[in-house]
Amino acid sequence: MDGGLLINKKGNADSLQMSVLEDDSLYLNPKAINLHVSMPCPLKVPFKNMFAPFVEEYNNKHKDFPMHCPDITDCGSADIGTMLETAMSEDDLPDIIITTNYSILFSDKFYNRFLKTGVYKGLIKDSYLKLLPESITNDLLKSNLGLLCFSSWSIVQDLTVEGMPQDIDSWKYILSSEAEGKLTVHGHLDKASFGIVYFLKKNFGDEAVAQFANNIADIKHFSQVIKRMGSSNLNKTALSLLPDVAVSKIPSNKKVKILNLKEGKVANPMVLIVKVSKEDKVKEIIDKFWSPEFTAMLHNGGCIMPDELREDVNYFVPDFPYIAEDFENLEKTLNDKYMDHLQIDKIKEKETLGGVCGVH
Repeated sequence: MDGGLLINKKGNADSLQMSVLEDDSLYLNPKAINLHVSMPCPLKVPFKNMFAPFVEEYNNKHKDFPMHCPDITDCGSADIGTMLETAMSEDDLPDIIITTNYSILFSDKFYNRFLKTGVYKGLIKDSYLKLLPESITNDLLKSNLGLLCFSSWSIVQDLTVEGMPQDIDSWKYILSSEAEGKLTVHGHLDKASFGIVYFLKKNFGDEAVAQFANNIADIKHFSQVIKRMGSSNLNKTALSLLPDVAVSKIPSNKKVKILNLKEGKVANPMVLIVKVSKEDKVKEIIDKFWSPEFTAMLHNGGCIMPDELREDVNYFVPDFPYIAEDFENLEKTLNDKYMDHLQIDKIKEKETLGGVCGVH
């Protein structure tokens, strides 16, 4: 490797000689196996506690070519999107990527150049391939995507809020006029969760995204949403849409219930891809991701493992071959519809401009 783009932890691309640069501030280390691992907020600390000792042990055994994973501390805070868009070759990219951020995976400059062409390869544990529904497996394999687990979403009802029906059994309720002003969502103030809005569009039609956005009363970090539940906070809402990694953190003394909805769960695969040129060199690291300890960390954090899919539950997984055809336009169309109907001024009045982590 004579040269290329190096990305520092702030996501800035610098054209430098890779062979002579040895700076710990760099997101990519040219003399190491580079990992990008984007974990949902509730899993950041468990991931650090689980993975940091393994990195230390691995690097003590492989001092000539160690592992470099800056996400142990930041867990995906670097602007990986900048890195992917400015990459000139595979040398400018991480060797292993774990993410649920489809905006990254399916960006034109990355997917068409590096994933679709086979520079990367999706990995799925053999035992998982035997357990997964054939439709999910086929879509993943067609799109060259691997799988660690599923990051799902639930609607949680605060039972201390009076005047609400006790038999909500469909996602349709959060699209109805009855739900206006009764829904808090974990997410970004300026961007919808693609997995959620794509699910709503596919199941309930083009206007479902607008109806959903119109009914949102507030957007908060999941920790603030949970804190409000059962409290006297005037801004608490009857319903909260949260990723299950956050739902798993709700204290047992909170008077809430997780709604069992007939359309099932939105389940977004946590994708694992590896450079084909490095596949043999990273086997020990991949084995760690599939180990009982790592699996337990994901499971205990609220993720659904492939061997935990229930026959009595419908799981909505994005149609990857379809969305990969023109993801950027699809995402923009859905997000524009969402933002056009989000009552942003009312939400801002509630001081919801605090930090929010990305869960897709």
